[in-house]
Amino acid sequence: MKQSTPKKGKGLFAKTDIKKNTIFEVAHVILLSNDDYEKIKDTTLYHYSFTWDDPTLPDYMNAIAMSICQFINHSYEPNVQYFYNYDNQTIEYSTLKDIKRGEELLVNYNGIPDDKESVWFDVE
Repeated sequence: MKQSTPKKGKGLFAKTDIKKNTIFEVAHVILLSNDDYEKIKDTTLYHYSFTWDDPTLPDYMNAIAMSICQFINHSYEPNVQYFYNYDNQTIEYSTLKDIKRGEELLVNYNGIPDDKESVWFDVE
């Protein structure tokens, strides 16, 4: 369920309880050529792109996910993680812990749950 959050804008909240280690979303992606990625760098779309590290596709190093997952906010204490499935060109989202109905889904934008490296915006 998408709704607004204080200071973060839109967010994604659980409609039901979700057990730990549950894959709750599989987001199909549109791969962006490196040339196309350069064109979106100064647009809002840039903030919704993912680094796509598939070594078999060096000319497509970024992707846009076609999914509600675009509304999952960042946290250094996430309850969700994601994995790239290069063969299927999808991003799979799963829970790191049990999540209660109404709880906000949060992911570390760095791609690794315990990675505390800075992201490209100020974290509240």
